[in-house]
Amino acid sequence: MTESREFDKSEYTKVPLKEINKSHILQKIHSFGWVYNRRNAGQTGCFINMFAQYKILKCLYPHKIDADNLTRWTSMDFYGTVKENFTKDGAEVEFHIDHYDVRKIAPSFPVNKDTQAFSLLENGHLALRTPERIFFLKARSYMLRCFREFFYEREFTEITPPTLVQTQVEGGSTLFKLDYFGKKAFLTQSSQLYLETVVPVAMKAYCMVYSYRAEKSNTTRHLTEYTHVEAELADICFDDLLSVIEDMVYTVVTGFYEKMREDILELCPDYEFFEFKRPFKRISYKDAIKYFNDAGYKKDNGLEFVLGDDIPDAAEVFLVKSYADNTPLFLTNFETAAKPFYMKTTDDPKYTESADLLFPNIGEILGGSMRKEEYQELIDGFEREGIDSKPYYWYTDMARFGPCTHGGFGLGFERLLVGLMRWKNVAKGCLYPRFVTRCHP
Repeated sequence: MTESREFDKSEYTKVPLKEINKSHILQKIHSFGWVYNRRNAGQTGCFINMFAQYKILKCLYPHKIDADNLTRWTSMDFYGTVKENFTKDGAEVEFHIDHYDVRKIAPSFPVNKDTQAFSLLENGHLALRTPERIFFLKARSYMLRCFREFFYEREFTEITPPTLVQTQVEGGSTLFKLDYFGKKAFLTQSSQLYLETVVPVAMKAYCMVYSYRAEKSNTTRHLTEYTHVEAELADICFDDLLSVIEDMVYTVVTGFYEKMREDILELCPDYEFFEFKRPFKRISYKDAIKYFNDAGYKKDNGLEFVLGDDIPDAAEVFLVKSYADNTPLFLTNFETAAKPFYMKTTDDPKYTESADLLFPNIGEILGGSMRKEEYQELIDGFEREGIDSKPYYWYTDMARFGPCTHGGFGLGFERLLVGLMRWKNVAKGCLYPRFVTRCHP
């Protein structure tokens, strides 16, 4: 469909919508975009906000009758002159449309601010055009960039490990099993073991790939597929490891805030930015159990916490708020019996050189530890958990051919993003989330 008034297209210079700014004032411009919304302007005209590449361009068209058919998300080319914007609506310029060519009229858009959560998931491909999801796309992309820049600037090597595996890192009950040409295989729970094989060459390695957990945990904090930021470092001690983690989280979050501040405030005008207190506070698992009991904080069944208890999500959030004044907190030195075969123990073999990083409003976002480098200790760890070590020869060889002290961590990317934005469901950190009841679209 074409607005009928004749004009010469050759007089107009093609400029992407995102690049139109004050430098183009009084220039005749041709651009492309989607109708974001439309409203009347005076007796005969209308304002049409055009959208492309995260930017909204305020446009004025003098013939509202001709524009009545322009529904939301209609795609079109438009031609006109860039003018000064004399109103106080925040728009940098005002684009006066002379002519437009519709590429495709969109039907009535099925998603709005009142759409229920289930419908938003079912229409996730269209919900991406709502303000919150537009922000999400930009925020997720930039936070991924912040992580990569952190690792690049510190000379980590990025690797791309396999996600189809025949070994496990965590408990076998959380593995997604599949048939691999007649052999049993799994979707990876973690790329840690592969990263450890790179350490003797690279010293510092990381990856940012999907991991999978077949936990039937249908909560707002769990996904079956999530972006796993993992890293391994050689020739470090436990304190070094925690320092690297703290530096990473602080650098990524402050960099994210610096870039996304205006976008965050536009979406959430009352947003309160996190203020980090460095160094991050630390509390051991053993002391945390005592802290809960001293504070009168009970388990869900009303009983006191005892050593050996898992610390649930709500208790983690309480600990961060009460003990760490709502700033990131390292929960350290978990019991050996509760941790995987690869974790190094402290001088007291009942406890490990391990840590979870707890974040305000969401709880655990990261787990890390020093790794065993003694061959027999590794073999003993496999035996303790009833795992045959033979298929792991490529991993146990690391303890035979020039081992060294080393450690690493894994961070749940979506949990950090959701925690920062104070969204109530980790699924909001995904393009198309996967959880117990959803594996589409």
